Amino acid sequence: MPPRTRACAVCRRKRIKCDATLPRCLMCRRLGAECPGLDDGPLFIDMTKKARHGMQKRKRKLFVDIKPVPELEARRSHVNFDRISQQAVVTEAFYDRFLSHFTSEGDGKDIRNKKSWLHRLPQLSVDGTNDALTFAVQATAFSYCAAETNNPALARHAWDLYGRAMQRHGRFLARSRSAATAVTLHMISTSVLFSFFEAMQATNVDAYRSHVYGAAKMFEVTDPRQCSEGVLCQIFFHIRTQLAFAQLTSNGERTAIDVKKILHDTLDYEELPIFQRLTTQFTKLADAYNEVESSVARSKRTHVLDVEHLQVFEDEIKSLWDEYTESAARSGDILTWHEPSTSTTHFRDGFTALTVAYFSATRLLLFLTGPQHEASHSGLADDCRSILQAALYLQTCSVGCAYMRMAAPLLLVALHTPVTKQKMVAIDCFRSWAQGSMRGISDMALETIQRKQSGPPEVEHMWL
Repeated sequence: MPPRTRACAVCRRKRIKCDATLPRCLMCRRLGAECPGLDDGPLFIDMTKKARHGMQKRKRKLFVDIKPVPELEARRSHVNFDRISQQAVVTEAFYDRFLSHFTSEGDGKDIRNKKSWLHRLPQLSVDGTNDALTFAVQATAFSYCAAETNNPALARHAWDLYGRAMQRHGRFLARSRSAATAVTLHMISTSVLFSFFEAMQATNVDAYRSHVYGAAKMFEVTDPRQCSEGVLCQIFFHIRTQLAFAQLTSNGERTAIDVKKILHDTLDYEELPIFQRLTTQFTKLADAYNEVESSVARSKRTHVLDVEHLQVFEDEIKSLWDEYTESAARSGDILTWHEPSTSTTHFRDGFTALTVAYFSATRLLLFLTGPQHEASHSGLADDCRSILQAALYLQTCSVGCAYMRMAAPLLLVALHTPVTKQKMVAIDCFRSWAQGSMRGISDMALETIQRKQSGPPEVEHMWL
């Protein structure tokens, strides 16, 4: 073993204890040997051979031949190693980036709902009473993420889920007809989600309208107790905006909806919200507008509203606008204001922007179905500008669901504004939406614009 002391070389060789005295150690004097003296300076001890040998022995001791244990092998054969599902991440993104905007800021003041559909939908989809709604949520979530990420694999999976949801939804509807089972909030929510799916993917030209009209018809037969503290009120507000768009793109075809029964019986409104009353005027004028467009398509002279009917509509719209502005003034709110530094128009909130846009769209329909003159023609450009400002505000604020609700006013601007720049801005809005999650509804609008622009030229209007 190498020495760990300063003993002389003779003592180390003879393996005897050295007292390390200078100049000669005691043992060397006793033995009569020449003492070489003590080592001076640092000591270097070479342990390479010993250490290497010890590590090899340690490795041999640590190595154990592990043989498989029969009991563990039997247990391992029954273990399933599943892949982690993307469903939770996709659904969370759908809720956070799209459905979170279903409730526009400020809509509860007018609609008067105590609870939001957004907060009820997660509970409804997992309570185990309607698996069609569960698949509908999954299909729409995957469809949204597929459109946002341009992922064909997610899109195919979304279509598969959509098909399963449609099958199960059909069974629930058949059961409700045969057994006189009440239409539930789950079933209405499923149809609304189907309309979202079609607004994103557009698997069929008429599928979107079918789901919107189907959801509206369910409102006619559902129990008022399904309203769930105003959740149905919020859904029907959204459905009416989609009915307006479907009405403008249906080429004159329309399914009758008993709106008065829904508002007063199903939703139990005593005093109707301003937006619902405004949408009623919009719908009536849209019917007249479709008659005008149908006459133009046949290259015949168009009949328009007479002076008496025109005045009734004009007074009603003005009364609603005055009520709306006075209500805001009593609350000390400013509905809209212009910022000169950025040349942008701001609104009180998202719902205000949507309401102002529908007021402008209703006045635009009033112009299109009534006798046209220069004064109203100048007001037409102002109304179109107001609609575009609302669309820009909603797009800047990323109010995703509001894109669907702005489709009807924007379509009217693209078709009938006298200003070419406004027309191009409206068309560009639909084109930009078509690149994102609103491809289906944007394609429907662009197809309608192309169809009507390539039709026969408009003829002169005449009085009834």
